[in-house]
Amino acid sequence: MNKVRIVIIDDEKNVRIVIKKLLGLLSSEYIVVGEAPSVVEGKKVILETKPEIVLLDIELEDGSGFSLLNQLPRLDFKLIFITAYNQYAIKAFKYSALDYLLKPVEPTDLKNAIDRAKERIQSENELKKLLQNFEDPKHSKIVVKMSNGTHFINIEDILYCQADGSYAKVITKNGTIFASKNLKHFEDLLEEKSFIRTHQSYLVNKAEIAAIKHNFAVLKNNTRIPISIRRKPEITALLKG
Repeated sequence: MNKVRIVIIDDEKNVRIVIKKLLGLLSSEYIVVGEAPSVVEGKKVILETKPEIVLLDIELEDGSGFSLLNQLPRLDFKLIFITAYNQYAIKAFKYSALDYLLKPVEPTDLKNAIDRAKERIQSENELKKLLQNFEDPKHSKIVVKMSNGTHFINIEDILYCQADGSYAKVITKNGTIFASKNLKHFEDLLEEKSFIRTHQSYLVNKAEIAAIKHNFAVLKNNTRIPISIRRKPEITALLKG
């Protein structure tokens, strides 16, 4: 994913320095885009840099972290409190804080809090992409889960899907993706998108079929996909239609 943008708001300069060093050790994905010691400067930094995560102290130079939050038009970032005071925890979570860390901050606690925030950001970004997909049917996409993450694939870019044991391969114009779902999953997903089950092991994009030769569907890129004898009359009729 892209760099995770972080702002640190704490009235102690040494604390800000330590947190920046810890973040740098945790991952190169984390980038501190701003820092501030006060409510006034903190508000300005947040509005200017639009961070994804804010690490916020409660006692600041000119007021409280809660006062800062109340002055923002919206809290469109993940919030983690870092403070020396444990009596504010309940109030902190009323602001939908993901975590409440006590000073001195333990590196493991900071890592866990930031990792949770990053996971939440990734999930929300995936949801946004899904919603965009529904809003723009001209460029429909499907979500393909893999062992190492999620792919969003334009349906028009799919050439065919091939069974691979209890999993499936999605062959696109840009390469092959090994999905953690079986072929039946993709057949159900693409049943209204002009895909044809030519064989028990193949699901083919009808728009990519150039010809039927013997017991094969020949794609525009000359790939030959087997057609089962039982399905051949049905597939031939579909293509003529």
